[in-house]
Amino acid sequence: MKTLLLTAGVLAAAALTAPPLDGRGQSASLEQAAPARFEVASVKRNSSGETVMTFNNQPNRLVLTNVAVRQLIVRAYQVQPFQVTGGPAWLASDRFDINATALETATPAQMNAMLQTLLAERFKLVLHRENRPGDVFHLVKARPDGKLGEGLKAAAIDCAAFRGRGPGGPAPGPGGPPSGAPGGLGRAAGPGTGTVAVPAPGPGGAPGGCFMMIGPGRLELSGQPLSTLANALAQQLGRPVRDETGLGGAYDLTLTFMPDSTGRGMPIGPPPPGAPELPPIDPNAPSLTTALAEQLGLKLEAARGPMEMIVIDRIEQPTED
Repeated sequence: MKTLLLTAGVLAAAALTAPPLDGRGQSASLEQAAPARFEVASVKRNSSGETVMTFNNQPNRLVLTNVAVRQLIVRAYQVQPFQVTGGPAWLASDRFDINATALETATPAQMNAMLQTLLAERFKLVLHRENRPGDVFHLVKARPDGKLGEGLKAAAIDCAAFRGRGPGGPAPGPGGPPSGAPGGLGRAAGPGTGTVAVPAPGPGGAPGGCFMMIGPGRLELSGQPLSTLANALAQQLGRPVRDETGLGGAYDLTLTFMPDSTGRGMPIGPPPPGAPELPPIDPNAPSLTTALAEQLGLKLEAARGPMEMIVIDRIEQPTED
């Protein structure tokens, strides 16, 4: 299952095109300082035929099993799957196992930078960014009096502040467990699924009340800004969702809904070893839009706005070891 992330913006008058970037997100034509890279990294093709992808984060190690290359790009650049375009069909079909170790303890951002370097060096990835106009949703308050639903409450713990990012800091990235979650274990599957990731309390880790869980027809957040909810909804809906509620700080929430007929929000395959069991879907659950209004006091408004896209210019089958 996969986790999710989007940024707000203002409608651009014209699409903006940046110079081609190598897989580290840097201009391929400019001199650059030595990029962050793993001390040791193994890339092997996975021919098991399994559908489930697993992500295991440790303070200085990243273990990805049966992961599609498109998902690696999503992970490395902290974007949504629908923000990645171009490239050959095998980006989604071919699977790989990656076992990479950093020289010392690394932050999630540093791990992502190292993964970008790995993509550039082992997959010869070159890409660029563009802003393209597209359909988006704005997440807003549903009630004229601004009253929130019973399922949305101010949190006792602001997990972003606890991790040193400041109140309302960046939400967890879409490619894996929440930022700062040591030893986070997740799974990714079909469209609209998320990553189950519950950070364990411990030295230097998040408090036990900080977590995000996305299952079939169910979303739970604790100690998270509403931008995290917007990111999760974007994953379910397949288009950007921008937090326009005006509500700062951290929140606890539980949202239960019926996955739509396309299968979004439904896992494919059993959970990997060590992942928590997924709760059953309530057959009487409301639609996502109804659940947002009734349970959280929020709604989605359709709009047009810019979408930052990761455009793949070149990529090759990797050098394995």
